[in-house]
Amino acid sequence: MLIGLARDLRGIAFALNTKTSYTMLFDWIYPAYISVLQRAIELWYREPACTTPILKLMAEFMQNRSQRLNFDVSSPNGILLFREASKMICTYGNQILSLGTLSKDQVYPLKLKGISICYSALKSALCGNYVSFGVFKLYGDNHFDNVLQAFVKMLLSVSHSDLLQYRKLSQSYYPLLECLTQDHMSFITSLEPRVLIYILTSISEGLTAVDTIVSSSCCASLDYIVTYLFKHLAKEGKKTLRCREISQDGQRLLHFMQQNPEILQQVN
Repeated sequence: MLIGLARDLRGIAFALNTKTSYTMLFDWIYPAYISVLQRAIELWYREPACTTPILKLMAEFMQNRSQRLNFDVSSPNGILLFREASKMICTYGNQILSLGTLSKDQVYPLKLKGISICYSALKSALCGNYVSFGVFKLYGDNHFDNVLQAFVKMLLSVSHSDLLQYRKLSQSYYPLLECLTQDHMSFITSLEPRVLIYILTSISEGLTAVDTIVSSSCCASLDYIVTYLFKHLAKEGKKTLRCREISQDGQRLLHFMQQNPEILQQVN
């Protein structure tokens, strides 16, 4: 019953291309029924037949198609929607990683497919231009930080070979990475060296991919990273508070690059 409901709601959500019609569906499902979907992910995370339609429904909700999610200035709906997506991605990520090592024939249906849908949903949220992410930090809300940490945990559980072998996974990961390097470099610079190495290595390997979605996203991500470093070097002499904050973030990334020169060399 839940699988059929999730599929039907996704079909309805896909058809709603105006702000008025989408808002009607949002007002109906939140907050009364969204908790049912959250609970289902928590209980049946081992059953992809159940989790896949629910995650796809959430990914569809996050799509700002035809600017349907550009709510009124006084409306908190964009932030509320992102919070629910964050909860679902974090719940799924934590539960799915508890499965441990999976066999080759199980790893995609039980784990990687769900991760790819989570990445697509997160990418839609980050690039949809309907959430001001600075609000979360301003009011001490940790949903934004939590979902980014969930992204990292899921990413580190995936091998580089699997990342490129499974098309849907690579087509969701690399556009998400492009979005993160474009607008959230402060998050990228805060990552541990091993995570940065993983990400930069994945960019290096993705540059030669046949899939144009993967290779173009890798080129864009690399451009944003190098541009960020260049801007950091260009602002070294400035002394304003804002520039010092940028300088600290940039200094971390620059120091990492100096410590690991082979990363950029292999990209070249």
